[in-house]
Amino acid sequence: MNPANFIEPGIRPLVEALNKTGLLETFSSCEGHFAPDEQQMRDRNHAEVRFVPAPGALPGTETTLEHWLGTLLARFKTRHGLMPVTVTGYKLFTPIDEETVEETYVIELRPFNRFDQPATRRADIDRAVRQLADLM
Repeated sequence: MNPANFIEPGIRPLVEALNKTGLLETFSSCEGHFAPDEQQMRDRNHAEVRFVPAPGALPGTETTLEHWLGTLLARFKTRHGLMPVTVTGYKLFTPIDEETVEETYVIELRPFNRFDQPATRRADIDRAVRQLADLM
């Protein structure tokens, strides 16, 4: 398997559901890593999917995508609350050089209680991934 095309199993349902919308294209994801031996300098205590508007998107697609994302997050909160996983979405601006800024959308799933056992956080994130995918 090509590592560039590898999608971790815990986040796969969300990645697949997002790509099926036709509004966006995912390019990066992480299922989250909660065990002490999985920690690194960078925070890995959350799951995320990064995406951009679908290739060849028409003008106005970005506004539609942002409205869709806001609605998805509101529906998740209404049906599933803030616990045991907090789901947020945002637009990330990353400077590439003095003239270029990359714009990326992110859906982030973070365990509400960072002191829960790793297996509990894994189960909570996996459930929230499936719940989000089902909402689509």
